[in-house]
Amino acid sequence: MEAVRLEDAREHDSSAERSTGVALSPGAGPALLMRLQQSAGNAAVCRLVADAVLARQPAATGTPTAASTVGSVGGKRPAIKETTKEFEDCNAAVAWLNSGTYTGEAQPVYKATAGKIRSKKLPDGSLQAEVDITWAYDASSTAEVIVPTWPDMTKAEKDAVGKYKSALRAHEVMHFDVTDKVVKALPLTVTATGSDQQDATTNLQAAADTHQSDAKTAIDTATTEYDTTTAHGATQSAVGGVDVHLACPTSP
Repeated sequence: MEAVRLEDAREHDSSAERSTGVALSPGAGPALLMRLQQSAGNAAVCRLVADAVLARQPAATGTPTAASTVGSVGGKRPAIKETTKEFEDCNAAVAWLNSGTYTGEAQPVYKATAGKIRSKKLPDGSLQAEVDITWAYDASSTAEVIVPTWPDMTKAEKDAVGKYKSALRAHEVMHFDVTDKVVKALPLTVTATGSDQQDATTNLQAAADTHQSDAKTAIDTATTEYDTTTAHGATQSAVGGVDVHLACPTSP
């Protein structure tokens, strides 16, 4: 029930979330965009649009380094935007949440940047080329939660909504934690060989495309598992959090 949702999606209990998909945007230069977009039904459906950016990168001589992992994600996460939705009373708010409607979204967008291509001759006369690909949050990343409200709320009702909002925000934050973990584990260096510089660079581009595709698959898998395990927040405690749930206080 992720009270978080991304494009169009339905969800569980108290809220709905959108699952994510990945898109590598064909932009100028070595920058690639990996967008996590949610699709209907929280199914992590991805779109991959890989641009041959590496082929446009100038080659640099030098000794390729050993493959490692990214280890970090640059940039800043977006602040979670809160909006309110008016209801007649607490029961009406709960009915709305339980209908599986849209209650927010978490949309991490990562920008992958390719560095200079390094190359060296191998003993057999072929050429080895490699490039480092680093990741950072793109400014288009977003996060939003919708918080219910109604007239003449009692202190107990405000407290109940506060607990709901806190749990929902935590669920959304963990969406970023989940995808960050995947990105941080990606290989930093992509390597390929060829008969000459052009052949090696062409093969390197193919290897980079595979790198992007593998990243997309890994992110989708992790996101789907998180959504399934937590029921979009309804069973958040399964991963060590607080279940996203709005309970109307009983009248004294």
